[in-house]
Amino acid sequence: MNAPPPTPPRASPWFENLGPAVVVTLISVPLSMGIAIASGVPAARGLVTGIVGGLLIGSLTSCRLQISGPSAGQAVMVLELVNQFGVRSLGVVVPLVGLLQTLAGFLKLGKVFRAVSPAVINGMLAGIGLLLFAAQFHVMVDDPPRGSGLQNLLGIPDAVRRAMGFDGSVHTHAAGIGALTLLVLVVMAWLKAPWLKRVPAPLVAVVVGTGTAAAFGFSILRVDMPDSVLESFAPPSLADLHMLRDPSLWLSALALTFVASAETLLCSSAVDAMHDGPRTDYDRELLAQGLGNVVCGALGALPTTGVITRSGANVQAGATGRQSAILVGAGLLAFMVVLPGLLEVVPTACLAGILVFIGYQLVRGRPYAELLRYGWSELFVYFVTVGVIVSVNLLSGILVGIGLALVKLVISRGKSFHEFEVEVQHDREHAQVHVHLSGAASFIHLARLSGVLEALPPDEVHLHIEHLEYIDHACLDVISKWERQRIRAHNPVRVEWDYLHHTYYTQNLLIPTPEEHVEVPEHTHSLLDFLYPEVIYLDEPYADKADAIDTLGRHLVRHYRLEVDGNALIDSIHARERRSSTCVGGGLMIPHGVLRSRQGLHGALAISREGWNFETPDGLPVRCILLLATPQDSAAHHLAVLAAFARLFEKKPELREQILAAGSPQEVVALLSSEDAAEINYSFDRLSAAQAEALPRPAT
Repeated sequence: MNAPPPTPPRASPWFENLGPAVVVTLISVPLSMGIAIASGVPAARGLVTGIVGGLLIGSLTSCRLQISGPSAGQAVMVLELVNQFGVRSLGVVVPLVGLLQTLAGFLKLGKVFRAVSPAVINGMLAGIGLLLFAAQFHVMVDDPPRGSGLQNLLGIPDAVRRAMGFDGSVHTHAAGIGALTLLVLVVMAWLKAPWLKRVPAPLVAVVVGTGTAAAFGFSILRVDMPDSVLESFAPPSLADLHMLRDPSLWLSALALTFVASAETLLCSSAVDAMHDGPRTDYDRELLAQGLGNVVCGALGALPTTGVITRSGANVQAGATGRQSAILVGAGLLAFMVVLPGLLEVVPTACLAGILVFIGYQLVRGRPYAELLRYGWSELFVYFVTVGVIVSVNLLSGILVGIGLALVKLVISRGKSFHEFEVEVQHDREHAQVHVHLSGAASFIHLARLSGVLEALPPDEVHLHIEHLEYIDHACLDVISKWERQRIRAHNPVRVEWDYLHHTYYTQNLLIPTPEEHVEVPEHTHSLLDFLYPEVIYLDEPYADKADAIDTLGRHLVRHYRLEVDGNALIDSIHARERRSSTCVGGGLMIPHGVLRSRQGLHGALAISREGWNFETPDGLPVRCILLLATPQDSAAHHLAVLAAFARLFEKKPELREQILAAGSPQEVVALLSSEDAAEINYSFDRLSAAQAEALPRPAT
């Protein structure tokens, strides 16, 4: 017998990640320099931070696909620090930030930095975006930023007048290059061609702006680079340590620690949602970032953090491991060593234009509709946070936002605002986990809630909320993201969303309850309630799998009068079957496809006493076919149904044989609704009377 051909060796992970690293390096060069200039320090300091973020943090990080480096969000805070204490203060404050992060990692406080209301987090990001936009607007016309964020905003009309002078001044030329940079970024964001997604837009904008400035011979400000890498380092001296006597410097360090840590862990969470690999250990991530900031501070560089723009580009470019981040650090080092002269031709107006665009995106990208959906009080906290950040400073804005979120919680819950319990029960016999929430689930308990949810095994999880008296937007957001992650990993999960939203709106005393959430959801909706007698077929003859899918698909579309293209639905089921067989063994087949509507999960069931002789992994005839048509918003329901039928065929042989031997569709429904089937056909959701009435039912 001939031996199977050898499996070709997998490419080296360094080679696999070289392409993504090149893409991210080309994005990082202009961004790192621009952020440094926006922070009031030489451009080379930003590149040094990027090098440390790649070589050191990339080697230690728990989030393998995350890119670390200088952050536009911190540029505002660093500029305030430099203006108050001087550039030398970076060598004192940044190591202090690193030590605080390292301590937080050792004390397992990683999730604490995520325990902030979404309204405050979004307000913080929007406030940073406004400050960045306003400050860099002046730099884009070769003017220095004004004294404060509010002054920068109020000074924009004057900057526009300077730029529109058309008198051949340096301001007009710089503004033209900045506007051209913005135009390139806007056009590349607008174009939808897939191949353009792999082209670094900031690099293209810098090349176009630099080339135009050179072609017209504009005498505008350009990047200043040192002659050697060593000249980029500015380690602190003993004399600098006297700054530690100033309490305001410690406050700045604490604020920078909070923002850097929160930004990193938000980035890690976002990157985790982009792939199916190992999840981030937040405590280990804080340790890695802390060590990186200690080194950055020792070199006099900017603080480092996880950055979502570069991390997202890394994932989209196909990165598979930490090697990409390390290669990015090596690439930035190569630019500094080999090509410093090339970097010096870049106009600062180009880099400022990139940061103006980033500031605009930070403001525009906030989920305003989602905040409004959760009530005006969320928007109020958001706008107050933004207003204080812009008019006072970042730390004050964050503290005021957190204070308002606490006031909101106390008004709604009174003295019991702090009471919250989570109980986890493992049912190993049925591979299920039951999580019971009680009391008030709010952002002050976010670390505990997320810690419990993320530690759950890949078994089927049921979230019980009947004793939950209050829940806020932060906890709803965490549960939603956790549910999506489990669905992506194909782990069944049950969350009664209608009851959760009813609890949110009726117990939050500062907002009116929408009409659709006034009524208590008391109507039990069982997992398999979509299987009506009209869509259950006994001993239908099918020539093969394709014939079974065609016939059941037509039955489904006809009986439910689905407002979709029936052929497209059936084609999607065939396409799924071609990718991998849905014959799971034991006589069970579950073909399924995507329903392009929001009409809920639909299904048709075919049963045969003798079975159909289809090709199956175990050679047994197929005796049960469950065809499912699932909208994207019913993915959790879909996974739970798959798990229930798998459990029926593996763990409930007596009930299985009774169903397969049933004499009528009505008998099948009765068996699935019996007490013996309670473990597989449990209450999946609770609905209001109106919602229950609106459930799709097949036409007779």
